[in-house]
Order: sequence, then C-alpha cells, then structure tokens
Amino acid sequence: MNKPLKIGLIVVGALAALFIAACIVLVLVVNPNDYKAQISKAVRDETGRELKFEGDISFNFFPWLGLKVGPMALGNAPGFAPEEMVRIQRAEASIRLLPLLSGDVAVGTVVLDGLTLNLAKNKQGVTNWDDLTKGGDSGSAEAETDTGAGKSAKPGRAGSLSVQGVEITGANIVYDDMQAGAKTSVNDLSLVIGEVGDKIRFPFELKFNLKLDNPKVDTRPVLTGFAKFDREAGSVEVDDMRLSLLNLQLTGLLFAKSKNGDTSFSAEIKLAQASVRELMKQLGMTPPETSDPKVLENLTADLKVNGSDTEASLESLTLKLDQTLITAEGTVKNFKKPAVTLDVNVDDIDADRYLPPKSESKAAPAEPAASTQAAPAQEPDLSALKTLDVKARLTVGKLKAMNLTISDILAVVTARNGLVTADPVSLKLYDGEYTAQGSLDANKAVAAWSKKGQVKNVQAGPLLKDLTGKEHLTGTTNAQFDLKGAGLTPDNIKKSVTGTASFAFTDGAVNGVNVAKMLRDGWNRLKGKAVSGDEPAKTDFAELLGSATLTNGHIVNKDLLMKSPLLRVTGQGWADLPENTTDYTATVTVVGTLEGQDGQSVEDLKGLPLPIHVKGSLDDPSISLDLKAMGEALFKGTFKQGAKGIEETLKKDLLGGSRPSGSTGDSKTTDKPVNPFKKLFQ
Repeated sequence: MNKPLKIGLIVVGALAALFIAACIVLVLVVNPNDYKAQISKAVRDETGRELKFEGDISFNFFPWLGLKVGPMALGNAPGFAPEEMVRIQRAEASIRLLPLLSGDVAVGTVVLDGLTLNLAKNKQGVTNWDDLTKGGDSGSAEAETDTGAGKSAKPGRAGSLSVQGVEITGANIVYDDMQAGAKTSVNDLSLVIGEVGDKIRFPFELKFNLKLDNPKVDTRPVLTGFAKFDREAGSVEVDDMRLSLLNLQLTGLLFAKSKNGDTSFSAEIKLAQASVRELMKQLGMTPPETSDPKVLENLTADLKVNGSDTEASLESLTLKLDQTLITAEGTVKNFKKPAVTLDVNVDDIDADRYLPPKSESKAAPAEPAASTQAAPAQEPDLSALKTLDVKARLTVGKLKAMNLTISDILAVVTARNGLVTADPVSLKLYDGEYTAQGSLDANKAVAAWSKKGQVKNVQAGPLLKDLTGKEHLTGTTNAQFDLKGAGLTPDNIKKSVTGTASFAFTDGAVNGVNVAKMLRDGWNRLKGKAVSGDEPAKTDFAELLGSATLTNGHIVNKDLLMKSPLLRVTGQGWADLPENTTDYTATVTVVGTLEGQDGQSVEDLKGLPLPIHVKGSLDDPSISLDLKAMGEALFKGTFKQGAKGIEETLKKDLLGGSRPSGSTGDSKTTDKPVNPFKKLFQ
C-alpha cells in the first residue's frame, strides 16, 4: 500500500471515529427534554401559537441516529375551532450514520401515529394555515441571493437516498369549508410503504374512512400497488395498482417522467363490472325509475391516456353500459388555451329502457293558480362557449328513442370563438334519410341561430305507428326547411323564426276517415235518404303537397294541395306563433264518383267546393264548414239540376234566411239556422 493512500485511509478513519464520538457525546450529554420550553417559546414568538409537549423526547444511537417524540400538539389560529390544529401521539425518525460519510442518506422507518389535523376555511375565505405560510418565499429569495444567482454549483457525486419504510397509523384529517358550507373528514388513515430506494420496486398501501357532506358519502377507500423511482431517468412508475372506492373496483398502472424540463405521463385504468344504481345509492342519490328495471346494473370501462405538461391524449376509452358499447378517443392541446378534439361512437342503444315507466292512469292536469303567473323563461348564459375550441364527432349505429328506430347517426360539432356549428348531421330512418346543418352564434347579445335540413323518402306510416301506435297517415315523405332566428327561449324562437319550409307526401292515405263516405252520407241525410253501410275508414291520395314562408313567427301557406282519385283539396291561410292564432281555409272538391260498397253514389256533389275553416287558438282551434260559401256555390249553378229541389232548405238552413211566407211557429229573428252538416266530419 502506497503512503498517500495509507494516509488517506487514516484521515477517513479518524474523521469517522470523531463523528461517532460526537454522536455518543450528543446522546449521553444532551437531554432534548431540557429544551422543550425554549422550543415552545420560539414557536409562540414566531407564530403566536402554543406548542405543547406532553411526552418525552429521546434519542436513538448506533447504527441509527434517531429521534422519538411523544404526544404533542400545536394550537389553532385565532378565531378557529377546535383549540388544536395539529396533534400527534408518537413520531419516530432515524438516519444511518456510516453512509453519511460517503454522502449517502439512508433513512430508517419513519413512524407517525395518532395524527389529528384540523383544517378550516372561514366564511371570508381565510384558512387556519395562512399565517404559517406567510413569508415563505422570502427565505428562498435570500438563499438565492446568498448563493449567488446564476452561479452554477460545482459538479460532484450525487449521493443516494433510501428510506427503510413509512408507517402512518391512526391519522384523522378534517377540512371544514365554512365558505362553501361543506365538510370533509378522513378518519383512521393508514399508510404503509416498504423500502424506498433508487430503482427499487416497493409496495404501498393506503386506506382510510372518507366522509363527505355533499354529496353524502361514507366509505373506506383502499389503494394498494407497487412503485419504483428511477433517479437517473427522472421517472416514477406505479404498477399492479388496485383501488376500492364505494362499489367501484379499479386496476391499472401509471408512469410519469420529468427530465431536462420535459414532462410526460401515461396511464391505463380498468373498471370492473359495477352497478350504477348501487353507486348512486352510496352517493346519497335516489336511482331513477326506469321502464326496464334491469338497466344501470352493468358498467365496465377501460381507459388509456398519455400526455405532457402542455397537452394530453385520450388514446382510447371503452365503456360498456348494459348492452351498449361506447368507444372514444381525443386530444387536448395547449392546457393554457385548450383545443379539444373528440370522437365518440355508440354501437346500439335503446334509450326508451332508461326513460321513466309509463303511467297506467293519466293524472288530471293541475290548474294554475289564479293569482300567480309563470315568469317568462330567461335566455341561457352562453358565455362559456366563447372560450371553447372543440371539434367533436359522434356516430351511433342504432338508436331507439320514443319507440322510433334510427340508424347510422352522424353529427360533427365544432365550437370556436363563440360560434357553434353542427355540420353535417345525418341519420337513416324508415327507408329514408335525414340530413341537416345548423349554427349558433353566442357572440351576439341574443344568440342567433340557423338550421336547414332535408327529409328524403321516409315512410310516414311505420314512423307514426311506432311513435303514436297508429298509422294516421301513410305515404312516402319528402320535406325540407331553411330557418333562422334569435334567442333560445320558446317565446323568442316563436317571435324570430324566419325562413321557408315545404313537404310532399306521395302514394299515401289518411287513415281513420273516409271522406267520400262522409260526404255521401251527409248529402243523403240532407235529402232524406238512407246512409251507406260500413266502409274502411281510409282516404287514399296520390299527392299531398305544401310550402310555407315564415317571417318573425308568422307562417303563411298558399299552396296546400292533395290529389286523390275522388277529391282535390286546396288550402291557404296563416298561423301566428307569437299570438298563438290561426286562420286557415281548406277547400275539398269532389272530382270522382262518390260510389260506396253498396253501389250508392252522389253525382250531385261532383264539382262542389266544400270550404273548411280552421280558426282561433292554435291550442284549440275551431273547425267548421263554410256553409255560406257552399250555398253561394250552389246558387251559382255549381250543382246539377237534380239538386235544385232543396233550394229553399239551403236558403233557410245554410244561409240563415227567413222562413217561407205562411209558415207557422216562432219567427223570432234570433233563431239560429239548423246546420244539416253538423256531424259531417265527426
């Protein structure tokens, strides 16, 4: 052994012996309990709080230099309860001596037992720890000044750090947010961590009782797993992670890395089968009543995410709710001003199963109080839309809602700088399709909107049968509309809606009414003849067409047209949505032979226009025949000569004229004329 090396070893040995000797002297000579009063006074002078030592302070020695502290408590801030903010029953910490000589730090098991921590925020937003954190930044600034800003430290060997373990038992933490009116408590907290060191995979277990006021929660989460730190790579990894929370069982792994100013992370989380109904119960919520009581019982999920300190990516989300599979992926870029993209797909969902069950008996509508009047609806606050930058795409393979079956749904929604657009929107239903585009501008004082769409080749009969249970109308439906307006409340929509709309039904029928039989029977009653026998309640048509223009909620139609082998129906009029009124006239003209199954026919009515008025409130309009117009049409020779024999009856009963001279009975002018067509369309 050369002389310099020998001298170096002697020096190191001497220093080690000196250090050990100093520790021995410290333990044998110094009694830490003698300094309790001085420590308490220093805390009181610095914070104004009382620090109470209720137990002894003692040292451990070789090979660990440790410190044990018995029961102690730190007082609360003025104006806060309870009296103590922090209390501990026992604390232990130690450090191995010999590794310190080589720059390594080996910490023994850290023990903390019986921690009680009372945290609070008053109604003014002041917390009971604010006074302890004041001036915290000044020390850092002074330290930076002392070391010299901008000066780099001399390179040297970085010592290792290891911790034999951590044991925290019997901890209780309460946070009382008086400003929000909510209290959260964590009781009987236990945290056990195995030996921690560089590149060492260590186990951990965390469990505690959790109580929340809102929502009402009382549960005991348990988190277990393994973790590993890699100092050189700047990474931490958690695997075999298991979390039990309420009725949820989650497993997964996490990875995070931070080096040279770059931060990244990734995670995979799986949710085992869980009941949504049970979860709602444990959250203090009442599960909804649904048409199918078996729904909301089976939920599973699989999530994968990754990202950095500036953006994140939803690599995949697979969620299965009952029999419905939902998948999604997306990104969030620039956390400071997020730009979000999202793609969601739903394979098949029966929404009717999740709706409330149908009531067996219809409840009588409640009568509104005479002295109160409902306040008008207010426009929603759309200010949040102005900061959104979102592009979302939704596809649904099959949807059943309101007993309607819809497939191949596509909706692409973009929100940017207060402008929301839906383009395209498309779906297929009942052998046809629907396409649309829409927009909403939230930058205006009252939001402006527009929407246009088209219906192609939809079969009205099956659609109405599924929707209402009856095929009131059959035929191939085509329609289109182009509308715009301002405001989202019902009243504002009615006042502002402007645009055009048109529709066409072809090769269909109106079910539930046989117009030919009704006209024939009504006319036969007028002439004193017997009515025809039973016939199918159905009126066929080749075309049913119409269009409308809308101006600030005022709808005008001038071209209603229905063509059938027997009838022509034309119509025109208007409806006013803001005023909730209408005035519309439909004219039915017989163009064919009104022959029934029993061979009866009424040629007398051929060519006669029968005007029908729809007038009054849109909620409950009055519908009546224009008897005066019918009579005038008759006297102008619209009918054949065979009908002239009833002229006096029509003059008296249809037009309200006077009785023929020489008649007996009451001749008061207030007598109302008899309407022989009263039940014609009933």
